[in-house]
Amino acid sequence: MSADGKDPKERLQCVQGTLLRQEKLAALGRHAAGLAHEMNNPASAGRRASEQLAQAMDAAEDLSLALDRHTPTVEQRQLLFRVCRQSQGRGATRDMDPLTRGDAEDALANWLDAHGLGNAWDVAPTLLDAAIGTEQLEPIAQAFDAQSLPDALAWLEALVRTRALLAEVRQSTTRLAELAGAVKSYTHAGKEHLEPVDVHEGLENTLLLLNYKLKHGVEVKREYDRSLPRIQALPGGLNHVWTNLIDNAIDAMAGKGHLTVRTARDGASLLVEMVDDGPGIPPELLPRIWEPFFTTKPMGHGTGLGLDITHRIVVDMHHGDVRVESRPGRTAFQVRLPLDAPTAA
Repeated sequence: MSADGKDPKERLQCVQGTLLRQEKLAALGRHAAGLAHEMNNPASAGRRASEQLAQAMDAAEDLSLALDRHTPTVEQRQLLFRVCRQSQGRGATRDMDPLTRGDAEDALANWLDAHGLGNAWDVAPTLLDAAIGTEQLEPIAQAFDAQSLPDALAWLEALVRTRALLAEVRQSTTRLAELAGAVKSYTHAGKEHLEPVDVHEGLENTLLLLNYKLKHGVEVKREYDRSLPRIQALPGGLNHVWTNLIDNAIDAMAGKGHLTVRTARDGASLLVEMVDDGPGIPPELLPRIWEPFFTTKPMGHGTGLGLDITHRIVVDMHHGDVRVESRPGRTAFQVRLPLDAPTAA
């Protein structure tokens, strides 16, 4: 028993816990700028869409009054609502090449112009991008007379634009919530105890957390065995393992290459494998990669604690196994975790 009343095992656990928390903070610090940029994109898109949404709603209200002057029937209004609700928001033309899209836009604008809509070339892009073409508009042309049809088409476009902007706001806020959830899952503050963990959820949160590094040239292939059960584990600890391994793989490939993330049952263990097609780890360095403070990264780009902590979390805390196989063009880190709950953590 030491002077502070703690036995050596308890003292070691305290030191390991402190080291893990410090490394988590250091890793978050390294990723902070990328995460801020990743969160700024949906935040900016949401703000822009919300500003445009106010304008679109004002336009829809004014155009609704213009349409009301023609006293449309309930059936006519229902037809307009039905076409609007069957629209696809924005993005229906995303996969079109510019020439094809331009031709389709011109054809739709000409149809609208021929049916009396004065700003046909302004309206056509919104309708086309929502997958509304002449096939969907012909029933409207037959249901309204020549005097009321332009106002009906203009009101429909404003309604479609409003729904599309609402979808953009929803997508932006969902993305922000996903990123915030990934950070929360990574830190997992206050939950350093064993609980049922879905490794796939942790892997996906980690890929989301590191998307700012992946999206510039790393193609991720997922080979998940979704039939695998949840395991008793430390969620924050495992997320730290996945972050270390995926981050190292991205750095090894210099930000461009192929990363395969695979899960499988391996006897009494759950296997998680990260495979990259980088240059590989030199054979003379393989025995040292688990050493604390050993790193091949340039000064300021790593603490040399990532793989040491990975080994501690997997082996010491989860009674699992972690190993690496490496050659030029293929480096595979394999983490095996017991499917049965460990006796201690």
